[in-house]
Amino acid sequence: MANVKLTEKKLLEKIQAKLVLLRGKKISQQEILDRCIIFSNHNFEQFISEEFDSPKITKDLIEKVVSNTFKSGYHFPEKSDDELIYGI
Repeated sequence: MANVKLTEKKLLEKIQAKLVLLRGKKISQQEILDRCIIFSNHNFEQFISEEFDSPKITKDLIEKVVSNTFKSGYHFPEKSDDELIYGI
């Protein structure tokens, strides 16, 4: 089982409490998350239309990324990546 760090742990606990009140029995957070994943998969178009907190790609962001790159001076067009990395 993989460990996942949650930023909305309190919200998950509230959902769990509401489900306990509605169903009369405790449902594990694992089961709630599993069902959320299945629900998101079945409603994928709606899920991806939600806003995510990700930076918008702007010209400024592109310039910032490009300005943080450097040329190493090593260029071997006659060799594949595997040859360079693994010595194959």
